[in-house]
Amino acid sequence: MDREVFIQRLRQLRADWRLSQAALAEALGISRSCLKNWKLGDSTPTMEMLADIALFFRVSVDYLLGLDERTCIQTNFLSDRAVSAITDLIRTIEEEKQEQEKKSRIKQ
Repeated sequence: MDREVFIQRLRQLRADWRLSQAALAEALGISRSCLKNWKLGDSTPTMEMLADIALFFRVSVDYLLGLDERTCIQTNFLSDRAVSAITDLIRTIEEEKQEQEKKSRIKQ
């Protein structure tokens, strides 16, 4: 894994989505120190976590790792059932994100 590319792309995605490090860590179910350790090179995300990050941001793992410049996930090789499952997962993540944003606005 090209750590610098991964860190740069994660930082850019976080900025594009206007997420703080704390918000991203919470969304991924990890600690802020875990994100910091990735940035410093003290640790690397597991394969499962890379998949979670890719799904969260709707990009490919190849993009995160610097193996591909395309940010979208190609689905033409997937079955209709798989595409439906992915779509449902993304919808659920979006709903949870919107709910978190609402809670955040209420706290302010």
